[in-house]
Amino acid sequence: TFKQHIQEGGNVFTGKTAGIKLEYIKPTMEAYFAELKQLFPKKASIFNANHFKPLGSVGKKPISGDIDLAIDSKSLLDKNFSDASIEEWGIDPKAVQQEYAKLTQRAKTSTSEQIAMKAFLKLLVLHINSHAPTLYCDEKKITNGNIFGLYPQINSKGEHVGIGVQIDWMIGDIDWLTFSYHSSAYPEGSNVKGLHRTQLMLSAFNQVGLSFNHVSGVKDMDTGKVITTNPTEAIKEFNKRLGTHFNADSVDDYYKLHAALKKHASDEDYSKILDIYFKILDSTR
Repeated sequence: TFKQHIQEGGNVFTGKTAGIKLEYIKPTMEAYFAELKQLFPKKASIFNANHFKPLGSVGKKPISGDIDLAIDSKSLLDKNFSDASIEEWGIDPKAVQQEYAKLTQRAKTSTSEQIAMKAFLKLLVLHINSHAPTLYCDEKKITNGNIFGLYPQINSKGEHVGIGVQIDWMIGDIDWLTFSYHSSAYPEGSNVKGLHRTQLMLSAFNQVGLSFNHVSGVKDMDTGKVITTNPTEAIKEFNKRLGTHFNADSVDDYYKLHAALKKHASDEDYSKILDIYFKILDSTR
């Protein structure tokens, strides 16, 4: 079976995924959501594109490298991480509490909420891997805002095409996630990808003492406190520190953002932003 294949030796993802063709995305996602509904019947109402929103360039070009899905943390669990909301997933709350205790001993900077979410996601992944017919998740790379899954690509006839696609969950504030992971539809054959816009924006925020995190929002680098997970407020704080007047449209894609920085930032700030940006590009190869 597909699941036995992907569990055989080594990294479960290596050599078992490929970019997914545009025409395969819809049937693959329909099958993916159907499997999750069967696996978690009490949460069936969330397994759709209204709750799991495709991020980045998914569906905007002929082939997508993988499928990133934003899901609001409030759709997974209630704000108190109550036993009842955990049990809806068929997971034992006591097991989550035990995992939380283990993680707390090793955590250095994570908040209690972040640790609780990671503990839940760890148990969720173990449940998926034990019970799902074809979906498999990486048990070693779970974070407080991400799980990474592998699912077979399916064509319009409902047939497996013989290779998988990586499907990842990005968990947090849905408005922030759709903003931070946004990717415009760049021209076919262009070297520019959604990650370039995000990394250039990260560099610009870094220059004014702000940490730009995909999942947790914007943090003041001096105090370590999260300032906001609201995209409008984030841009407002950035403008205040850099002395610019950007809006959401100004940072919509790589070309607009670069042009705005070159035109409106000081020469010194622009140069330092590019220095940071190139270092990030080097580190990500």
